[in-house]
Amino acid sequence: MKKILKYTMLLALSAMTLISCEDEMLDQVNPNAITTGSFWQSKQDYEMAVNALYSALQFPAVSGGETVMNMMRTDLAGTESWYGQHLMYSQMTWNDGSDFVKNRWSQLYIGIYRANQILYYLKDATFFTAEEKTLIEAQTKFVRGLNYFWLAHTYGQAVIQDQLAISDEDMHKGLSPKADIISTMVIPDLEYAYSNLPKTWEGQNTIGRYTWGAAAAMLGKTYLYDADFSNAAKYFKEIIDEADNGLYRLVPNYMDNFTIENEFNSESILEVAFSDNYKEGISGNRVDDVLGTAGSEAISMAGNFASITGGGGYNTCLPTYWLQELYVAGDSIDIANPVNLGMRYSQRTYASVVVEFGDGDYYQAPLSGDGNKTNFNYGQGSKVKKWTGWYYKDSEDPSTDSRTGINFRHIRLADIYLMYAEAVLESTGDVNEALSYIDMVRERAGVITLQQYMDDNGGMFPKLDKPRFPYQLAQHELVAFNADNLMHHIRMVERPLELAFEGHRWYDLVRWGITKSTFEARKAEEDMIKDILIGNYINKPDGTEDEKIFPLYLNERVRPDWEKPAQNYNSEYHDYFPVPAIENQSNKQL
Repeated sequence: MKKILKYTMLLALSAMTLISCEDEMLDQVNPNAITTGSFWQSKQDYEMAVNALYSALQFPAVSGGETVMNMMRTDLAGTESWYGQHLMYSQMTWNDGSDFVKNRWSQLYIGIYRANQILYYLKDATFFTAEEKTLIEAQTKFVRGLNYFWLAHTYGQAVIQDQLAISDEDMHKGLSPKADIISTMVIPDLEYAYSNLPKTWEGQNTIGRYTWGAAAAMLGKTYLYDADFSNAAKYFKEIIDEADNGLYRLVPNYMDNFTIENEFNSESILEVAFSDNYKEGISGNRVDDVLGTAGSEAISMAGNFASITGGGGYNTCLPTYWLQELYVAGDSIDIANPVNLGMRYSQRTYASVVVEFGDGDYYQAPLSGDGNKTNFNYGQGSKVKKWTGWYYKDSEDPSTDSRTGINFRHIRLADIYLMYAEAVLESTGDVNEALSYIDMVRERAGVITLQQYMDDNGGMFPKLDKPRFPYQLAQHELVAFNADNLMHHIRMVERPLELAFEGHRWYDLVRWGITKSTFEARKAEEDMIKDILIGNYINKPDGTEDEKIFPLYLNERVRPDWEKPAQNYNSEYHDYFPVPAIENQSNKQL
């Protein structure tokens, strides 16, 4: 019995020894792991952290391929009935569990969390000079303020996380309305960046870092969206004054804003960098490093826009008929303007959309009337060119994660000119000041300026957004030169033509309060086209028929873009996305 007890005690002691050894093994620190204790110890650590902060702007739902869903909510983009994900946003049927609704929220908060991490640890960093600390803080607050701007205007409310969440309680906070987000986070963060970011960066590895101009632009945009037009005009004018001094300028060739060869050019103010060479072959939809495998830094927009035939895309996002006509029949070129270089259409038409009998090649092949390279059949009158490799590739990546390395430009100087013109009209009513900046944009595009129109028409200019399909001899209505008509031109002609598929249109429609009336107008135009298009042919006034006719070149059928959105849209439910269901489920305060 004593032997049994003795052996039992020895076994117990052995087990305790083994458990103790296992505990010690489990408590060992992996010398190769990066932790909060081992990180934040050098300038290099902070450089990596700031780079990770910038990379948070590359996420698909922030500046990448998923932002096409935002474009689908506007009067510029249509889709086909078999693309359910896109149709959900086009027809206003998303909900709090829809992918883009939840992805945009979570990806914006990843950027905010990274910013809060940097700000938290930067306070105690002793190896920086005061100036170096200020530059890191200014970049960090700019990105945080930018993300909160997008949250405020995408969801109308958000959870304010103004410092690093340490405890579990820090993660559970209630919602704040848009006005509080703007006053508490957006304006203070952007003002700090505005006061402390340089106008230009010097030295190596600084290309793409955000500057004073980006902060000034976002402050102006924040005030513009908040209808504080005097403050908006103030910040925009500061940028314009610096442009007059050579800091910025419109690039002579409009298309230089959408190629990989001319990135971070003189017109760019807020640009997100992408590459299609880094880790080529890995999904362009990879949000961030996963399991140690770096994801692509390329957006996945091209597959949404490119033609199925020859372009290697899916035609999931198509220009609406109204936008196509606006480009082809409304953006009339100035034949005396040398920037046109003999082009049939304007610079911005050529770089933004492709129509069946347009200029030049499309994916390295000439356009032709038989649908070669373009797949124009079945009521698809045009394709999107922006953000695709149409000008240098044979086709896009045929995978579901088609890739392009073209940087996404969130704000260009042309946008500043148009926002300034709007702010001036709203604040002082100075039509001549507004006209001068509108015409700068039009002259660069190679189209007839409004001043030219007025010189030729007794001080009146055409209402270019009024549809005149399908008879090219129809004339646009002439209107008087006054603040109301100039504002209408900015809203319904200049901004759509200059900035199509650059992510602004939905927010413009909402802040102007014209979404419903715009959708109803598009529905009426669609019905008119249906009445004219009979079978595969178009009935002309003289009783004859024509298979395809300027400026839409439609055949087979009219794509039904507007019946559902015109019927479904409700400002109360659709102006802002709902807070994602996953946030409501995980946040104890909601």
